[in-house]
Amino acid sequence: MFKESIWREQNAILYFTGTALSKLGDKFYIIAIPWLIYELTQSAANMGIMFFVQTLPFIFVSPIAGVLADRFPRRLMMFSSALLQGALAGVIPLMNVLGVLQLWHIYTVGFLIACVGATYSVVNSTVVPQLFKKEKLMKVNATHQFIDTSSVLFGSMLAGILITHIGVYNVLLLDAISFLPIAVSVLFLKFLVKETPIKTKSKSWGQLKAGATFLKNHTLLGPFTLLVLMVNVANGALISMLIYFSREKLLLSSQEVGWVYGGAALVQVAAIAYVNYRGDKGNPIRLMLLNIMVSAVGIMIVAMSWNWQTLLFAIAIQSAPVIMFNVLFKTMRQKLVPSHLFGRVNGLISMLGLGTLPLAGFLTGILAELVDIRVIFFILGMCSFFITWSFRWLSKLTMEYEDKEVESA
Repeated sequence: MFKESIWREQNAILYFTGTALSKLGDKFYIIAIPWLIYELTQSAANMGIMFFVQTLPFIFVSPIAGVLADRFPRRLMMFSSALLQGALAGVIPLMNVLGVLQLWHIYTVGFLIACVGATYSVVNSTVVPQLFKKEKLMKVNATHQFIDTSSVLFGSMLAGILITHIGVYNVLLLDAISFLPIAVSVLFLKFLVKETPIKTKSKSWGQLKAGATFLKNHTLLGPFTLLVLMVNVANGALISMLIYFSREKLLLSSQEVGWVYGGAALVQVAAIAYVNYRGDKGNPIRLMLLNIMVSAVGIMIVAMSWNWQTLLFAIAIQSAPVIMFNVLFKTMRQKLVPSHLFGRVNGLISMLGLGTLPLAGFLTGILAELVDIRVIFFILGMCSFFITWSFRWLSKLTMEYEDKEVESA
């Protein structure tokens, strides 16, 4: 899959090795936090609140991080935010040892971790074109997604096993430690273009407005961002309530939940291999739209699952197309957005793309106390399918996408 070797480059070895270790720990966190909330409260509403405080920062912090990424050294921002995430992740197990941990502490720490994580995420995706040549961006993005997905496979299964054997607090401690490798690897990255932060006399609001204007007027990026904003209502509901659904409706153990995440990740790896092999051949826009519709069908199938095997099947159908879409959309942004605007546009796309996640997760948690979660999943999945169908006109813009790609090369 990765024959034409970006792996021979020092940047690739450092960037992806650090990312792999960090992502593995990150998946520990994704499993451990909702598991801990359920253990403490057995409440869908409390899990919805936790999801809300963990995703809300991506709306407000991402555009600010984009402005900062265009003004300050990106290496320093990545290094400091990675270390800070690790330190914050260690606070929950520490407070438990001290015997002072309360539910609001978990909400607060989760919110702070998300704020720093949103900053790291924006800067991390912004810096990629500075580390690798443009013709390698598809392969780099596919490799990054492969590592992220592989970490779901191993991290989720391992988290399920470790929660059973060493407890959820020790799993969170391992997550804290995992941020150190990525912080260290960032220090040794070599920028192909000298990292020179842009000096500007305009205020942050004016800079952000320039990025917003570019995004609003772009024929492809604007509509796709709007589409993602809408379909993420269903994705937010699924992500926030999956652990609750697994435990409350299917009565799954932590290891079975790990198998669901891990098994679905195997299918996601196949999806990454396909999109990496396929590249930009054919009509990438049509493929992106198809991916979202198939994912919506997967959410509807989740609503009808009855054991961990059927849930695994449904999550695989839901998540694999999302993986392909992410690789294609990220590559599209990197090729179409000018370098001097990339941080701001990236931050705005992150903000808008994830804008509905917090509210969707929070409201789903509240509704799940009143309405069967299966009904909520099915209706939202159906809505996502028909919303995406209404955007099918975008597939006619393929030639424009290819022309703009050439112009930006």
